[in-house]
Amino acid sequence: MPFAISGNVGAFEKGALRNLEKHLGIILSENQSHLQQHLMIRRTLQTLGGSVGILSNLSRQELLSFIFVLTQFGDTIRGETPAEYLLLESIPFVVQWKKGHYMIPLEILEYLSHERIFRDQGYLFALIPSLPIREKKSWIRWIGADFEKGGDRDLNFEIYFQCRLLQKPFLGKSLVQETQIELEQIWPYGKSEYLDWFYKGLSTFYYSMEEMSKKEKDPFLLHVIELIRAGKFVLRKQPEQFGEQPSYALVSTVEGNTPQLREITFQWEVERIRKDSLFQ
Repeated sequence: MPFAISGNVGAFEKGALRNLEKHLGIILSENQSHLQQHLMIRRTLQTLGGSVGILSNLSRQELLSFIFVLTQFGDTIRGETPAEYLLLESIPFVVQWKKGHYMIPLEILEYLSHERIFRDQGYLFALIPSLPIREKKSWIRWIGADFEKGGDRDLNFEIYFQCRLLQKPFLGKSLVQETQIELEQIWPYGKSEYLDWFYKGLSTFYYSMEEMSKKEKDPFLLHVIELIRAGKFVLRKQPEQFGEQPSYALVSTVEGNTPQLREITFQWEVERIRKDSLFQ
């Protein structure tokens, strides 16, 4: 998984951040505090006015390479990347933090997550922040990961990290081919007491899904529930119509439809998984 630049400048090989620093007009140093680095990067990104200016200057092959890294949860390794997606060195938003190891730092992913184009196209990293905080807390509890500290931003990244682990076994496949499904198509009002709790505002959607996962007997519906837990489909509230009940849809995610190719697991990722497993 990608990680943040701020607080981790020493983890990058010498010169690895030069291209990003040049485009942002900043200089990062281990002598700066974590907070100082974070604010410097965040404020500079906010002045860019959107990613279009940088991405539009990429060649077609560079843009395809960038999109490939996005589909791989923000990082990839040269030895596990198809040759046609390896034109990465000159892309400002991609950092080769270690020889042959590329990532889109978390600060950049957070910046991109606010852009409508990535949300409308169904990228998981952009859909997670749009969920209410109550839904995200229910989702991370359902996943079974320990998460008690940190704010909303940390929770977004934790769900993102866990979804990568959950999606890997699916190989980018599922029995559901639709890109968007109206929630009431699967669970109409009155069909499931757990979803009725959600429809009535008595519980969160992800809590209702967790409870249904324990009771549901239908194999296809159990499959759909597992797709939702893994972030292959994400809840989206539809635009409200005057005088009508709120409606919801399940949106297919780009990451969920893409086979996750990375097989190598880094030590810091293993330590995170072990830490979480202690609380399950």
